[in-house]
Amino acid sequence: MVVTRAASAPDYARLLEWVPDAPALYLFAGPSLTWPPTVAQLEEISRRPGLSAWMAAEDEHQAAWGHFDLTVHGNSARLGRVLVDPRYRGQGLGHTLTRAAIEKARDLGVDEVRLAVVSDNEPAVKAYRRAGFTEFVDPERPLFTAMTYRIPERP
Repeated sequence: MVVTRAASAPDYARLLEWVPDAPALYLFAGPSLTWPPTVAQLEEISRRPGLSAWMAAEDEHQAAWGHFDLTVHGNSARLGRVLVDPRYRGQGLGHTLTRAAIEKARDLGVDEVRLAVVSDNEPAVKAYRRAGFTEFVDPERPLFTAMTYRIPERP
């Protein structure tokens, strides 16, 4: 079972090991980080109002294999900086991580999750579609695919 926990500075140091170069950094963070990324950059982002950063693992005792952050604005959350440890890619964990992010957003009390993914990042776009996100047009971000997911009420 996947568990999530709040990210910390040691997690950020490990996370940066998952980003090998500037193009990979752009796919991970868009224009919000500059090369070379630093723990200080991630810590600064983590202090933004409404933002919470999360790590995912199979249980609370294992090393994390995924990261995402959520920024809550009213009844909506923006999903960002989603990344899977390269050693675990190709195993469907992008989808698993996305579902964990949706559940965390539900726990935070929102009813919608939005995101903007670099349009050329086809694996991410496919993972979000598979998780139930639908595309919408965001004229302010033409190089990104904007997507939304309505969180259903719990039965």
